[in-house]
Amino acid sequence: MERRRGQKALRAQGVKVTFAAIRKRAPRTVRQGANVQRMKAGKPSIRTGVAAAALSLALAGLAVAQDDGDVVTKQYEDGGVYEGTFKGGLQHGTGTYTLPNGYEYSGDWVDGEIRGEGTARFPNGSIYEGAFVAGKPEGQGKITFADGGTYQGEWEDGAINGQGVAVYANGVRYEGAFRNARHHGFGRMESPSGYVYEGNWVDGVKDGRGTITYPDGAVYEGQLVRGAREGEGTLTMPDGLVYEGEWNDGQINGTGTLTQANGDVYEGQLVNGERQGTGKVTYANGDVYEGEFVADQREGKGTFRGTDGYIYTGDWVAGRIEGDGTVTYPDGSIYTGQFRDDLADGQGKITYPDGSTYEGGWSAGVIDGEGTATYANGMVYEGAFKDAKNHGTGTMTYPDGYTYTGEWRNGQRHGQGKATYADGTVYEGEFADGAREGEGTITMSDGFTYTGAWQDGEIEGRGTATYANGDVYEGEFVGGKRQGDGTIRYATGEEASGTWENGALVENEAAADDAETQAN
Repeated sequence: MERRRGQKALRAQGVKVTFAAIRKRAPRTVRQGANVQRMKAGKPSIRTGVAAAALSLALAGLAVAQDDGDVVTKQYEDGGVYEGTFKGGLQHGTGTYTLPNGYEYSGDWVDGEIRGEGTARFPNGSIYEGAFVAGKPEGQGKITFADGGTYQGEWEDGAINGQGVAVYANGVRYEGAFRNARHHGFGRMESPSGYVYEGNWVDGVKDGRGTITYPDGAVYEGQLVRGAREGEGTLTMPDGLVYEGEWNDGQINGTGTLTQANGDVYEGQLVNGERQGTGKVTYANGDVYEGEFVADQREGKGTFRGTDGYIYTGDWVAGRIEGDGTVTYPDGSIYTGQFRDDLADGQGKITYPDGSTYEGGWSAGVIDGEGTATYANGMVYEGAFKDAKNHGTGTMTYPDGYTYTGEWRNGQRHGQGKATYADGTVYEGEFADGAREGEGTITMSDGFTYTGAWQDGEIEGRGTATYANGDVYEGEFVGGKRQGDGTIRYATGEEASGTWENGALVENEAAADDAETQAN
């Protein structure tokens, strides 16, 4: 009876080596040789196809009788040669079987079947050493491939199944569980580059919980799906950065906690490894930001709280305060308005702890432009500012009724202006460094007026004074008094000219002329 039992290749799912029992009659055809595919080094599965010859080897009729236990050499019609012992006409004990294509098996036989310990050498140079059952590798065994790759461990029904160690030609080493020659279950893979994975595998792919150590020292511990980090996991970088949270498709995606090497901690949403969405940062110094992020920077709406009491709530752009918002400063001042590059810029209002306020223009964090300042003592200034000082044209009003409208420089009245005093007195003219200086006119409520020169707030120089009684003095003044040359025209029509001292005429020009005439 002719039978042929084929041996299938060591597939990606496993190694199947089948040795048919040798029967009493040689087969007409033997599938010569064995094809062992190279183990794909570095891959998570062993592809080791062994297409062994169908070794349904029925023995040809013996030329002479054989005694059990004798070593007999027998050549079959297909060119195969068996050298070994027989029992009851079947190969039994130990023996070596070779085929013309270079395939060779040497080892144990039981009742015409390969069973026990043996060594199979394949035409491509691969060698299997280990246990066989029913003509297939079963139990513990080692296969060495022509490229230098090896597998040593458990086999089942001719396939790599169970615990074992695979060393690939490129130096990658895997130790753990296999199913059908693929990494399946728990195992550890090490690469010469320093990459290490230890964890669960499914059909040759990292899947489940595991730990990855990267060549640079980074460590990931968590869930993987189809070889990629996915689900919950923790990444620890060599520089101290730690991320703990959600992953998707190998990237940091979802909600998690990111701790920077400097101690800053972010809790919130991330997309592709960057802060994106809403989140909270607690900085190493205790400052806190809570709000929106775009492309890893604070952007959108958010609140920053400093340990010194500084609080900002409002708009952010590219990591900086920009747009509309409100800030409370450590001293208790509150600003509401526009910002640019972290500073008040544009239109805004600030209220100080003493109740003073300013509302108007700002530039780079400083009061600048047109605005209104209301002071705690009741003063109000409305006009132009520069560097937080009255500068340009504006009006200052005091609680007692004093007002000044005119030009200012560096916070002082300077230039042309008009001052109205509480008693109704009005000065209109020039000012310098806050004082009346230059040319100006003052009109007092009692009817006195003066038009002329001023110095350091006093009537000084040449001018004209009109008194309430109608007298008019035109001449020089010092310290607000007539001093020097001058002429007074009295309301009665009389006129006196001469030298004045401390407000009094000390030398009358007419009298001096009469005295000179008499002397002549």
